[in-house]
Amino acid sequence: TGLMDKLGIKLEEVKSSPLKASPSPFKPTNDDERTMVRKLILDSYDWFVGIVAERRKMTKPEALALADGSIFTGRQAVANKLVDAVGGETEAIDWLATKGVDAKLKVVEWKDAESGGFLFSKAMARTIGSALGLPDYGGDIIHELGADRLFLDGLVSVWHP
Repeated sequence: TGLMDKLGIKLEEVKSSPLKASPSPFKPTNDDERTMVRKLILDSYDWFVGIVAERRKMTKPEALALADGSIFTGRQAVANKLVDAVGGETEAIDWLATKGVDAKLKVVEWKDAESGGFLFSKAMARTIGSALGLPDYGGDIIHELGADRLFLDGLVSVWHP
């Protein structure tokens, strides 16, 4: 909000209920908004722990004992029954063969698009920057700001004005 004030940008909200568009990056979070987000997080956490317990054949208390936010090495994940084995491409192909997948099936190496998608592509960044009167930095500022990390795998909260 400090930057918006310096640039003379004012935000006007029109919403149908108090928690719509909350939390907002344009104002501090209040207690009601914080409570709502916490409920979402706890519900998602409970859902995920339940899936891990079910799919990894654990009791819920066993899964909860691992669900403290820790990260694990591959060996630790095997010891904790979170994965079956650790290996590389050869081991993966061998495992797939045990599931009836042809071991000679072509392996395709997938590479993420450098642009991060249309919204955060370098061309789009240049266009937006130019419209705002900013010098051309080749769009790399999007990546330097970490906006390319918005394309995450997993449960994501999306805010859209």
